[in-house]
This record gives sequence, C-alpha cells and structure tokens, in this order.
Amino acid sequence: MPLGRQFTVGARVTRSTLRMNIHLERGKLLLAQNRLSEAERELKEALSQQPNDAYAMAWLAECYLNGKRFADALEVSERAMGLAPNNGFLLYTLARSYFYNKRIKDARETVSRALSLNPNDPDFFLLLAHIEFYEENWQKALAAAEQGLELDAENVNLINLRTQALVKLNRKAEAAATIDYALHHAPEDSYSHANKGWVAIEQGGYEQAFGHFREALRLEPNNAYARTGLKEAIKARNWLYRGVLKYFLWIGKMNQQGRWVFIIGIYILYRILIEVAENSPAMAPFLYPFIGLYILLAFSSWIAMPVSNLFLRLHPLGKYALDEDELRASTIVGLLGAGAVISLLAWGIIRIEMLLYLGIYLLLLLLPVGGLFSVDAQGKARKQLSYYTYGLAGVGLLAVFTSGMNILAIIFLLGVFAYSWVANYLIGKDAREFR
Repeated sequence: MPLGRQFTVGARVTRSTLRMNIHLERGKLLLAQNRLSEAERELKEALSQQPNDAYAMAWLAECYLNGKRFADALEVSERAMGLAPNNGFLLYTLARSYFYNKRIKDARETVSRALSLNPNDPDFFLLLAHIEFYEENWQKALAAAEQGLELDAENVNLINLRTQALVKLNRKAEAAATIDYALHHAPEDSYSHANKGWVAIEQGGYEQAFGHFREALRLEPNNAYARTGLKEAIKARNWLYRGVLKYFLWIGKMNQQGRWVFIIGIYILYRILIEVAENSPAMAPFLYPFIGLYILLAFSSWIAMPVSNLFLRLHPLGKYALDEDELRASTIVGLLGAGAVISLLAWGIIRIEMLLYLGIYLLLLLLPVGGLFSVDAQGKARKQLSYYTYGLAGVGLLAVFTSGMNILAIIFLLGVFAYSWVANYLIGKDAREFR
C-alpha cells in the first residue's frame, strides 16, 4: 500500500514551525526508507513542537501502520481526524487504520467519504479495492481497481490488484495481459514479477513461474509472496502435487461462504454414496472409487504441503526456500509416515496386534499434524490447533497401549474426523487477521 499523497496544511511560517517542518520532512524521508524507529522519533519531535498538527499525526499513524502497530495507528489517526475532519490525506490514513484493525465497515465508509471529497485520487480507489478484495468481493475489487486506473493508467499497485482480482474471477487471459502491461511499465517491480509467476502457475506454466519468482526475489529478497510462489512452482513439477495445487487454487477462488457450501456439500454427497453402497451391493463397485477419491482429497489436502516439502529439501534451490518451521514439519511428517509403514510391515510379519494399532494411529495422526504445520506459524489458529493436536495425540497413544478399540480409540477417531471442520473454521477466522 502506498504511503499516501502529501496534502498541504495551511500555517503561518514561524521559526518554531520551520523547526517542526524540518523534523516532519526528516520523518517522512526516513519512513520512505523504512527506517521506522528513526522516523517515529522525528515525527514525535515535530509533534512536541506542534502538538495539534494533524498532518504530522497522520504521518506518525503511517509510521505505525508500516510497523504493524495497528492499534497505535488507529488511536493517532482518530486524534488527527478530530482536528481536521475534511482533509483527504487524514481520511485516507484513518481508513487504512480502520482496515488493519479489522473495522471493515468503518474503513469502507471512511474511504467513501474521502472519495466524495476528492473523487480523482487513485490511491483512494486502491484502498477501496484492497477492502473489497479482503472481503472476497472479487468483482467489486476489480471495479474499484479499474476506476483507479482510469485516473492513473500506469499505477503499478492498481494494475497488480486488478491482476489478482481477474485471477480470482478465473479470467486468466486478461490477468496475464494485465500483468504483462505492469511489467512493461515497471520491469524492476518485485511484486509484479511475483504476480506474473502466480498467473503463470494458474496457466500451468511452472517453468515460466519459477523464473519470475526468482527475479522477484532477486529484486526484493524478503518478498514472502514470491518465496511462497517459488516453492509452489518447484513442487508443481511433481505431477502428484500438481493436482493438489490445482485444487487449492480452485477453492481459493471461492469466497468464505462458497467454501463452506462446497465442504458441507461434498461431505453430504460422500455420506449419501456410502449409504447407497451399503444398501445396494450391485452399485458398490461403481461408488467405491468416488468414496475413495473423497477420502484421498480430504487426507491429501492436509498433508500435501509438509510431504511435498520433503521432496523440496532434495532440490538444490528449493531447500533454501524452506524456513525452519517448514523443515521441522517435513521431518515430523516424514518420521510419522515412516513409523506407520514400519509398524504395519512388522505387524504383517510377527502379527503383534499392538503394532497394527500403532501403525493405524501414526497414519491417522498425519492428518492433524500435517494440517497443523499447514497453518501460519504466527497465527492464533496454529496455537489453538496445537492444543487440539497434542490432546488428540495423547488420547490416541493411550488407546494404542490399552489394546486398541475402546472409548479412547473412539474419541481419537472422532477427533481426527472432526479435525478438518475445526481447522477450516479456525484457519478461515485467522486468515482475516493482519499481522
């Protein structure tokens, strides 16, 4: 998100005002260089000399937003707004502060007010497009981006957001043309290269995507959007993972309501198929492949990420793209999978019943463990699902050592079954938070 335009605040130039302006200008310059602590110090010094300068407050709020201190940004920007309620820059900063504090209704109302004062600022349309995109209103996000582009046809941020909206609307050819236009005007823009990589993945051009993600990371080594894409492009070279990736991309185009309708609908269909198969033996051979496909989809959607990271560790470049959490996840999932295979093979040879239970336990535990590591390590959902998974693992282990099918085993099986529902709810909730 751009830092915002400079708006003029009328003031009589005195010696103290001049000193204040020097601190303000230094603060803005340091903020542009992402030297946040120094920028904050200069902006606070400006405010110590002019405590009621709303413009300086707005820039301090921008500093807090860049440092992800969202509550502080909102407090300062609301104070500034009280001093200059009809200033476009202040409205823009306040709207951003509302947005990052998840007060979406207030953010939309505030940016709409800014637009009513100045309908010719593309940055206002950019923020509105971000709000609609966050709310998963893909068509509205596209419309807002296009309105902004009517004012500034070469605004790379708006072009990139238009690209992302077109991808979500499954208009891949238009998305490709749009991002090519962005790269033509800004060939050194890291985010545009990353977007080009994701569009290439959508079109099945994994080698092309790989090249753009590498270029994006060369231009900006800390571009997490590009790093994630690079990993997906490498893993997509494996045809097994490619199918899972296509599923992830497809379901990601739905809004939250649509995803839940799909998840519930496909589960109801699965239960119907089981009932029909049980009551009509002649139909069963035709239905079992679809039942198996559902089970495979439900299972692989949670463990595909850490399992594919195991293979990524063997890639000369891919291994450097994995962070510590992903390395840990692939190791744990690999050990669980190996343990399950060894236990089941040993049971097949020596027929000790506990080995069978242990193998099944380790195999089923892959689902919550794999799902746990598929969640953002910094999010609330990871912490909540950690408690769920640890508890489930403990119950299951007790069931193994108390001779298998008992009340503990039933609790474990129900917990594994319910995991995907619990995880989808917590992940969906957590994904809407800013960090």
